Parts: sequence; C-alpha cells; structure tokens
Amino acid sequence: MLTANTRYLVLDLDRTTHLGCDLGEDLGWELCAYQGYGREHFERIEDRLRNGSFLIDWVHPRKTARYLVRSAKIWAYPGVYYGLWGKAAARLDWLRRRGFRHFVADPIRAAQRVPQLTLLRHLQTTSEDVLNELARHIWRRHEPDQVIDHDDVAWVRAQWPQIEVVLSSASPKPTVEVAGEALGVDHIHYSTLDHINSGEAKLEPLRELCGCLGDPSLEIVGISDTSRGEDHCWAQHFTRVVDINSPTPFPAIVSSESPLREVHSATVLSKHERQRRAAGEHDYLDARRKKLPPMQTRLELTREDLERRLGRLLERVNSVASAPGQITGDIAYRLAVLQEASTTLAHA
Repeated sequence: MLTANTRYLVLDLDRTTHLGCDLGEDLGWELCAYQGYGREHFERIEDRLRNGSFLIDWVHPRKTARYLVRSAKIWAYPGVYYGLWGKAAARLDWLRRRGFRHFVADPIRAAQRVPQLTLLRHLQTTSEDVLNELARHIWRRHEPDQVIDHDDVAWVRAQWPQIEVVLSSASPKPTVEVAGEALGVDHIHYSTLDHINSGEAKLEPLRELCGCLGDPSLEIVGISDTSRGEDHCWAQHFTRVVDINSPTPFPAIVSSESPLREVHSATVLSKHERQRRAAGEHDYLDARRKKLPPMQTRLELTREDLERRLGRLLERVNSVASAPGQITGDIAYRLAVLQEASTTLAHA
C-alpha cells in the first residue's frame, strides 16, 4: 500500500496504535482519580487502574466517596448524553434514525462532541506537567496492547525516506504529544477547545500541511480502526485507506471525485498477542476481539468485482445522493445505511 510515490502516511491513534484502547479517554479517567484522591494517595494505588473504569479503594471509603462525587459532577451529564445518542443509538435502529433527524448527521459521531468538550475543559484544571506525567503512565501501561510501535515507523522511514508520518487524533495534546514522541512521527494533530480534531475536522490541519489534499497526484495513505466511522471521510480524500482491527470498516462506495484507488482491511496483532502466539499458545487472541468481525482469509476484489457485488446498491446510493434539495436527516440516514451495506457485501 506504500509506494515510492507516497508522500504522507496518516495514522489515527485511539484503538489504532493500540488494540481496544482510548488513550485520550483514559487521561480523563486518570485525572479524575488523581484529583479525587490527591497525588500522594493516587501514586500508591494507580497500578490498580484499568481502562475506562473507576479506581475504587475500599480501604479508604471517605477518599473514594470524594473521588466518586467529584467525578459524577463532571461526567454524569456527558455520560448519559453519549449513552443515549452514542451507545443506545448504535444498537436501536429507531433511535438512530431519530438521531439522524435531530443532528442531520450520524448521531453516534455527533454525540461525541459533548464528552470531548467536557474532557478538554477538565484538563484545563491542572498543569501541563501533571497531564504529561499521566499521559506517559498511560502509554507505558498499554504497551502490551500496542499494535503499531516505534520500530514500525522506523521501518517505513528506512523503506520510503520521502514519506512524512502524521499522527492525527481526536485526543488532547498531552496524549498525542507523548504518543508522537514514542512513535517517532513527523507531525501531530490533536484536539483543542477551538478545534475538535475528529471526523471531517481532521482534514483541516491536513490541508494546511499538504496544500492539495484530494489531488490524485498527491499520494496519501491513511491507517485507522475507523471506530464509529469517524475516519470514513478519509476515503473521499486519500489515495489508499487501511482499516485495522475495525468494527466499522471503510465503505466500498465513494464519490466519483475521490482520488481513492484501494481500500485495505486487516487484522493486526498486539504485542501481547504476538508474544502468546510465539510461545505456542493456541488461544492467543485477546478477548476484546469478540466484539470485532471474525478474522477472514485473504480476499482481493478488483473494481470489476466490486461493481458486480454492489451494482444495484450503487444505483440506489446514486439515486439518493442525487436527489434535489438539501440533505435532510432521513436522506443522511439512508445514505449511511446503504454505505454500511456496501461494506457488508464487499466483505461477504
């Protein structure tokens, strides 16, 4: 997928460089525990912290109660909001359709903005030194889950010296800075209160960097887990896209103006899984993979193969997309369902 003409390699961070890990979200969890328990007590019990969960210390109930109350004041509303429009809408089709009418966009991605802004505001309540320290601790803790590491980036540089590696994430600055330094990338793009670097917004700093994003002569490759379809827009602007360990792979249908030439979908093992396989363990796959589509044997489809599989579906997409007037919530919903159907048919 990388060639002598590739100019940029764009990497997502959360759930891409690590299997099933939201490093930016974990920073919010750790900061709540750090502030709720106090630095000294937090440092004694931080090793008990697990991904995306509360840190409960039953030996010190008063400190635990203070921590839980403080966390609830910050995260109760964002949690309920995302629980409704994000998680529940992902499981209930009638609620998802209603969400499209409300947001005129995918409600799962639109609802992310509330917890994202809450996290960024919360991070402003402490110093950069504390945030960087917590971010480094999170990075070290997740080393066994790492799928893409410094050696991988170094190998890309050795093979294709002309490639610039971009780490583009919706996570906040401390998380992305620590990740960028550890991986050895050339550029980092992250979220701030003024710019949530998520979805289509990820393209803005890329345009500033590249200048002619979407030009077929500019070869850009993107690698992402594409969870919740956040990075599906890359397929409209990049030359090649790769989804790894993805619950929602890239769609097989894009605009006729897209420079996209290839879509790749792959299962990539974490460091811990590779170690278990090397040790001869038969059941070496992580339990979190049960939530992902089953692994398949190698499958290659040409443009002609896709047209045979998706012909009638493509006609329906073009019919909906070319309807006169503005895009409504119902039309956005129908297009999303059709694109998801194209992914299912392509992977069948």
